Amino acid sequence: MTKRWLGGLAVLALAACNLQGPPPVSGDLPVGGSVIAHLPAAQESGGELRPGVKVYRIALTQDQAVKVSAVSAELQQRARLRLVLLDDKGVVQAVSVARNWFAAWQELAPLALRPQITLDPGYRLNFKGQAGQVFYLRVENYALSQDRVTLYADPFTPNPAGKGEAFSSGSRWGAIEFVREFDRYDVSDATGYLRFTYSGPLDLVALLYLSPTDASPLVLDPVMNCAPVSPATLLVVRDRGLARAGFDEANSGRYGLELSSTPCP
Repeated sequence: MTKRWLGGLAVLALAACNLQGPPPVSGDLPVGGSVIAHLPAAQESGGELRPGVKVYRIALTQDQAVKVSAVSAELQQRARLRLVLLDDKGVVQAVSVARNWFAAWQELAPLALRPQITLDPGYRLNFKGQAGQVFYLRVENYALSQDRVTLYADPFTPNPAGKGEAFSSGSRWGAIEFVREFDRYDVSDATGYLRFTYSGPLDLVALLYLSPTDASPLVLDPVMNCAPVSPATLLVVRDRGLARAGFDEANSGRYGLELSSTPCP
């Protein structure tokens, strides 16, 4: 009776902290490897659609960045998949939204598919972790048919731009590849005009700060994308809400910066 009472207290404590604990798993997904997930069909109940779900454990043996992807072998372009990444406490870290971007939990959008004219890259998300950390990947099938999905966990090297380096001339190509990531550039020696280009689904902005404590930076976005860089000292590129991220691809998380003497329009 005492054990049952203590177990109930543990459940209540986790709920109070908005934690669920590690979910039951269907198997391991090794970094550098792949597994095949046989996903049951989604079920309609009470006006709600409940996905077919499988959960896989991802254990890191070293500090690294990992790209997870799910590619449908049966439904292919008709697939309705979502990936949810959780830490070992059951806290959601990222959620796939479409094939070319993902987001924090509060940025979920209705499931939608875009026509693909190249090899389907699958639904994807990126994350970073340290040696010994364990993550859980919840794979959700929202189609009313079962699906056979190949899951991949591939290590990769993130785009190196925006780690605090000096930027005083020329151009840079960076990418926002992780939820809550922001890139930083030292522009204290820069002159001329800064142009910011971006054409993907994220809500990226480039912020020009007069100092690291500047509370009102100048904001550039894909529409208002040009401004004199001086007397700014710090340039930060990030998702406006620190909630969305993508991949180092032109229609995803990649952005461009250019410094020149050509005045803004």
